[in-house]
Order: sequence, then structure tokens, then C-alpha cells
Amino acid sequence: MQIEFDGIEELIQEIEKIEGITEELKDEALIEGADLLKERMQQEVYANGLKPYSGKAPSYIDRTNPKNGEIFVGNTSAGYYLYFHEVGFYNVWVKRFIPPRPFASIAYENSKNDILDKYAEVFRKGLGMR
Repeated sequence: MQIEFDGIEELIQEIEKIEGITEELKDEALIEGADLLKERMQQEVYANGLKPYSGKAPSYIDRTNPKNGEIFVGNTSAGYYLYFHEVGFYNVWVKRFIPPRPFASIAYENSKNDILDKYAEVFRKGLGMR
């Protein structure tokens, strides 16, 4: 009885490439995806009903640096009020609940596929597949 494996060398090479994804490459992919999301969130801030009184809201959206395989995109402490517009809030002056005017969740949902494409692009470039 004889067993032949056609293409096993190519399979081994592909597995070695996948194992070649280093932490630096993962961090680079996270940064690329986060920068894309940050840009989309900045564009979306005033698109859903939030009024541009000072016009500074897009500059308050930033990202963190990657740590332990995680990266966060959101508002800085100077733009704390953006959180209230995202989830809604109770206005004590007018004594009623102000409904949410989400922008971050919309930007995230609309950008998921593009972020994954950015990840794939960085991994392909880093692994020399492009």
C-alpha cells in the first residue's frame, strides 16, 4: 500500500507563511483597520442629526495604540458628550429623554468588510503574497 500526497510541499509552505504572521504584523493590521474606522467615524459624526456648533467633534475621535492584540477607536475625554449622543440621555433642563443619534455604531457596521479587507491587505503584503 502506497500513499501519495500531491501538493504537500505547497501546503507546508502556506502553513509556514500563516505561522509567519508576527505580533508586529498583527499590530500593523490593527492600526490600518483602526485608522480606517476612525476616518469613517469622523465623517459620520454630523451625518445623523448632531449639530456642528463648534465643529470640533471629529477631532475628538481617536484611536489607541495596539496592546495585547486589542485596539480601541472612540472619543477622547474632550469629546465625552459624543457618548451621550450615541446612546441617548435624559436632559434635566427639558425633563425628557433625548433619543440617541448614533454615528459610531453606524460607521462600524458599514465599515466591517472594509476593515477586514485592510487586514487581509496588510497580511498579504507582510507575507510577500502580493
